[in-house]
Amino acid sequence: MSGVKWFLQFLTPLRTGSCVAILCLGLFMAGCDQDGVKVYKVVDVPASAPSDQSSSNVDAGSGSPAMPAALPGISGAADANLPQMDFSLPPGWGQIPPSEMRVASFLITNQAGPSAEVGVIPLPSGEDQTALVNMWRGQLQLPPTNRADATPVMVGNGSGLLFELASTQPVLNGKYIQRNLVAMLNRGNMSWFFKMTGEDGFVSSQKDNFLTFLKSVRWEDSPSSTMPAMSDSPGISSGGDAAGATAGIWDVPPGWQPLAGSPFLLAQYKIQSDQAQAEVNVGQLAGDGGGLLANVNRWRHQLSLPPVSDEEGLATFVQDLTLPQGMAKCVDLTGKSVGTGQPTAMVGVVLPLQGQTWFYKLMGDTNLVAAHRDEFLKFVSSARYTNGH
Repeated sequence: MSGVKWFLQFLTPLRTGSCVAILCLGLFMAGCDQDGVKVYKVVDVPASAPSDQSSSNVDAGSGSPAMPAALPGISGAADANLPQMDFSLPPGWGQIPPSEMRVASFLITNQAGPSAEVGVIPLPSGEDQTALVNMWRGQLQLPPTNRADATPVMVGNGSGLLFELASTQPVLNGKYIQRNLVAMLNRGNMSWFFKMTGEDGFVSSQKDNFLTFLKSVRWEDSPSSTMPAMSDSPGISSGGDAAGATAGIWDVPPGWQPLAGSPFLLAQYKIQSDQAQAEVNVGQLAGDGGGLLANVNRWRHQLSLPPVSDEEGLATFVQDLTLPQGMAKCVDLTGKSVGTGQPTAMVGVVLPLQGQTWFYKLMGDTNLVAAHRDEFLKFVSSARYTNGH
C-alpha cells in the first residue's frame, strides 16, 4: 500500500507570512491507507526559539553551527518508532517551530528577496517515485511526467536520491520562479524527506549548504513500539493519537483480521475470501488533511485513474454521507491497481471532526469490496470519538 502520496504531498500549503511551501505529504500522507500519517503529534519548538544565526545552535564567537540537541520530541503512539535525529546547521540557517507533518523546520533568510524554508518529514516507505515527482511538479504548475529523474546524494551515512525541480512561471507569491530541492532516504520501513523550497536563484545559491546539511544528519535509533492497543472486548478495536488528539473506537465486523501495520495508521484490517483480498485502513490528520480534491486524486492514481481538476469533477463519484458524528464525504472508485494491474475498487470516507480529518478506506478485489461496502460503512458509523483534551 502506498503511504503518502498523501501525504502526502497534497499537503503543501504556504506558511503564513512565508514564501515557501511546507514540506509534505500527503502523505500522507493525508489519506487512508498508509496515508494516515498523523497518528502521532510533533511537539513544537517553543515559539520563542531563536530563528537566526544568533540561535543557540551557533557556538558563541565561532560563527559556526553547533550540533543541537535531538529534534523536538514526538509524543503519542508512534514516538518510539521515530529515531532521534541530530544535524549541523549551515551559517544563516535558523531552526523554527515545525508546522504540521514536519519533525523539523528551518528558515534561510534572503536579504535580497523571499526567504527559503527547509522541512523534514518521515513517511512510510514504498512510495511510487514517479507519483511523488508528479505531485511536486503539480505544486510548481508543471505538467506530469513518466520519469522520476534523480541524482545520488548522501544523507548522513546513507545513499539517497535528490530531486530538483523549478517552475517555468512565477508561482511563488505570483512574482518569482520557484525551485524545490527534495532529498529522499529510505531507512528500514520509513522514507525521510528533506525539502528546500524558495525563490529559484536563492535556492540554487543554497544548494551546497543543503548538501552539507544532509551529510551532517545522524539518527539514534530507538526500539520500535507497537500498534495502538486493541481493546480486550471481542469485536471492538481502538486507536488514538497523542494527548490532545481525538481517539476512535469501532465495532469490528466478524471476519476482519487486524493487521500489525504502520505507526501512521490508527487501525488496519484484512478481509479475505478464497483468493480475493481487501484491506481497511483508518487514519487521521490535522486540519483538512490536504483537502478532499488532493486526496481523491491520490486515490485515483492508486487505481490508475486520471486526476480530476476541480471540485465539480468530484460530483460523479463523491456523495454526502450522514454519520452520527456529522457530515462526511463518501468516495466510490473502480479501476486497476497501479501496482498489480488487477481490477480494484475502493470506498473511502472523509470525516472532518474537531479540527481534524478522519480517513477510512476499503480497497481491494472489486467483488469483495462491493460485497463488504455496507459492512464497511456500518464500521465507520459505529465509531465513538473521544477528545484527549
